[in-house]
Amino acid sequence: MSVLMIFTDNKAMISLVIKLRAVLLLLFFISCNPHAPIKYITPLVIGNASYSVLSRGTLSQSRWWEALNDPVLDALIEEAFSANLNLKQIYARIEQTIAADKQAASFMFPELSAEASERKDWESDNNEESTYTTSLSLSWEIDLWGRISSARKAANHDIIATREELEAAALLLSASVAETYFQIIEQNLQRLLLDQQIHAGETLLELIELRFAYGGSSVVDIYQQRQQLASTRAQMPVVQSRLRTLENRLQVQLGRSPGDLTMKVSADFPELPALPFTGIPVNLLTNRPDLRRIYNQMAAIDYRVAEAVADRFPKIELGGSAGFRNGFSTEDRLMTLLLQGIAPVIDWDRRSAEVRKREAMFREELARYSGSYLVAIEEVENALWMEKYQFDLLQALEEQLSIAQSNLRETRNRYRQGLTDYLPVLAALQTLQGLERDILSGRRQLISIRILLYRSLGGSRLMARKESVESAKTNRSEGVVK
Repeated sequence: MSVLMIFTDNKAMISLVIKLRAVLLLLFFISCNPHAPIKYITPLVIGNASYSVLSRGTLSQSRWWEALNDPVLDALIEEAFSANLNLKQIYARIEQTIAADKQAASFMFPELSAEASERKDWESDNNEESTYTTSLSLSWEIDLWGRISSARKAANHDIIATREELEAAALLLSASVAETYFQIIEQNLQRLLLDQQIHAGETLLELIELRFAYGGSSVVDIYQQRQQLASTRAQMPVVQSRLRTLENRLQVQLGRSPGDLTMKVSADFPELPALPFTGIPVNLLTNRPDLRRIYNQMAAIDYRVAEAVADRFPKIELGGSAGFRNGFSTEDRLMTLLLQGIAPVIDWDRRSAEVRKREAMFREELARYSGSYLVAIEEVENALWMEKYQFDLLQALEEQLSIAQSNLRETRNRYRQGLTDYLPVLAALQTLQGLERDILSGRRQLISIRILLYRSLGGSRLMARKESVESAKTNRSEGVVK
């Protein structure tokens, strides 16, 4: 509804129009029922009261990798935080959401614009008449129902959600860098182990060939040992290939171009600290940045529901202009003041459909929030159980290794005494070398499981300081002074 003010000399008509306008506005105001955003959004599922595996260890640090006490890893993760291109993309998205917030905030205040014009008229006798006009125009929508403020609050939550996206990406990146780093260490150790096994195989082959020269063994024994040695050597290209691809992956994670530069890593795996304090599952809602991001996305959508509901109500707009024509004297002054109310009458359910659409978006996001919460609990539970059973697996492998060492020692003694052929020695040697490689992989898998646990538990801010530094760099590069 648009109200047009008409001035006449009929005072009764003016009074009637004013009364009708007041009655119509009052009816509109009575029918309005603004949407109240939810203050505290909770998941659709509560989750368990505690984890099935209790941990009363040390509190988990926000910079979880420092608990591993590896300075090389610390430096690599810091470099990744500064140079990783995925993080730089999110920095740019944060700038976009901040700009969108400023745009939403601008609608809460009057808009003032200036205009200057010149008009020339020519009459039939070639007389020229010029008219100069300068004016200032004011327009402002009075935020009666909180439509504009709701849009502003939604934009604020978008900023927070994008910053939480940065935290989630940083947490995932730190885990990925650490995982790649320890896989590189594993492949270096596998290469050293293969060198030792190849050297031991070559020594054993020389002894067998020496025994053969004195008639103490057969040519079959030589071929069997050569086959075993060739099988061990065949593992080396596989390890070298994995090592090179892992180094290239780490280079990309650090924002570097993959090249021939060999990565500097520690010589061995670190000593694992005690399990971190896991707390209770509900702590994940505040500790996990991915859950915090979804929460703020829901809050933004809820405020946009309020914005859509308020858009169905009448709008009160204030406008006016002031200026001068052909000079700046008081006689040439022009002033206009406009107050109008605009309300939808027939929009064919367009605004109501928008409300229903945004409400459905909120329910979709709430379901995703609840599902992500369950997955987060699952990840912590899985990591706790996997670490427990990985310890059991390593103990079992160590026990097998001890038995395999004894078996190899005994079969070699019997072979030297001529009590058996070389086949039992070969089988014992293959088992022993396989166990040595499996134990090495198992140690790295144990660290990977611990990384998964740290990542699953989340933590406090990783990128707050980095974000401020990055923002300062951006401002300096653009010449912005704050």
